[in-house]
Amino acid sequence: MGTVDFQQLEEKFFLTLNKLENIVLTIPALDLLKVENMKHLIDTYGTLIKARERSTAAAFFISWYAGVCGAMQYMLYRGDELLLDLSLSNLSVQLYAGDHYPLFSFKINEARFSQVPIMDRDDGYKKSLDSFYREQVTPVIQILSQLAQINVIPLWGQIVNALYAQMEEELIEASDEKSRTRIIYYFKLLTHDVDASAFALRKNPFDIKPNFIQHPNIPDQKMLMKTACCLAYCLDSEFGYCYACPRLKEKDRALMRANER
Repeated sequence: MGTVDFQQLEEKFFLTLNKLENIVLTIPALDLLKVENMKHLIDTYGTLIKARERSTAAAFFISWYAGVCGAMQYMLYRGDELLLDLSLSNLSVQLYAGDHYPLFSFKINEARFSQVPIMDRDDGYKKSLDSFYREQVTPVIQILSQLAQINVIPLWGQIVNALYAQMEEELIEASDEKSRTRIIYYFKLLTHDVDASAFALRKNPFDIKPNFIQHPNIPDQKMLMKTACCLAYCLDSEFGYCYACPRLKEKDRALMRANER
């Protein structure tokens, strides 16, 4: 069992033990399950990023919260016997001013852990994933959907995008085949062993067939296409569609690749 690498959690997953500087707004994560508090956060953030619609700010926020889900998956990859408590009651959401745009960080209120049974660790991981999504993530998705009048599927899609991208990155960085096998195995616990009811859906949103597209800069390399649009094109700025956006047609990607040359 390794010790918790809080530096990795901060750099990769936006989790921190510290109160940050340039704070615009701090809200206990559990309080976001009240509509008025979530509205205050999303509207404050939406104003800062100049979002025309609340749904855009909601999608952007959930893409940040996906980091918390990524941290959970990271602990499974590592085979941790003690899982850091990432429940809403142990997190505070910090919206702060970055150098160029507003950022989110999730402050861990207390470094507390739950023990995973050594003799049946995989079953413990499955139960931990089920309760994490059922009791923590799904309620956040549902209240955001209600507030921003956006279907839950594109909100789940932001987390799906983040975790599939994380898995690909972990596979590239893995030092040997054994490590790669572990990463795939524990990702399948999420995609195949967590019941759809944990997400309040008919189907597990992570149980998808990934689509790969040509890399924009490396001709012989493929990259993942996103499963859901991040709605960046809805911002006031002329951002347009991301190269990996599922709304983009292949002829448009080809034009974007040509413009990169």
